[in-house]
Amino acid sequence: METYSKVTRFFFICNYISRIIEPLASRCAKFRFKPLTEDIMSNRILYICQEEGLSLDSDALATLSSISQGDLRRAITYLQSAARLFGSSISSRDLISVSGVIPEDVVQALYSACRSGNFDLADKEVKNVIAEGYPVSQMLSQLFDLVVEADDMSDEQKARICKKLGEADKCLVDGADEYLQLLDVASKTMQALCNLPQELSYES
Repeated sequence: METYSKVTRFFFICNYISRIIEPLASRCAKFRFKPLTEDIMSNRILYICQEEGLSLDSDALATLSSISQGDLRRAITYLQSAARLFGSSISSRDLISVSGVIPEDVVQALYSACRSGNFDLADKEVKNVIAEGYPVSQMLSQLFDLVVEADDMSDEQKARICKKLGEADKCLVDGADEYLQLLDVASKTMQALCNLPQELSYES
């Protein structure tokens, strides 16, 4: 790169700058692009659907915009995968199934179990997530979004839960067991939502 810098330019396009090794990143000028707005995403997706002969209703369009999080490349990939698997008429459920996003009712069921304060119920929902084969890392991501947007909990409760979500995500990256990590998250979330102490001590 340094030898031919006068006549050559290199462009690295990535979603995570941390995945570019430091010797390369230090030699580059970094340009960060914001996620596209929903209007821009929708207009482009509708244009693609028209050109490719695909049928996408308003609910499916909103779902696609939501799960792609402003990333048009990701949205097109999901659309292409759904078209190959389910044909020209694509529904919200089709898009969710190809994206790996966990259905909202599954996330809500686990969250509601944590709010109930019933550990056995929370354990049941955790086992259901594992049995269905949903990626726990994705569940953590969606739980994070749910907690951040929640209006019925204090900042302290949110902080306690988000701290545990971050710790569990790091453990998963290091190869920890998915069931145990999600169960631990559910337990700590229950403690936070029910205002239980963070650490329990026992006297013999």
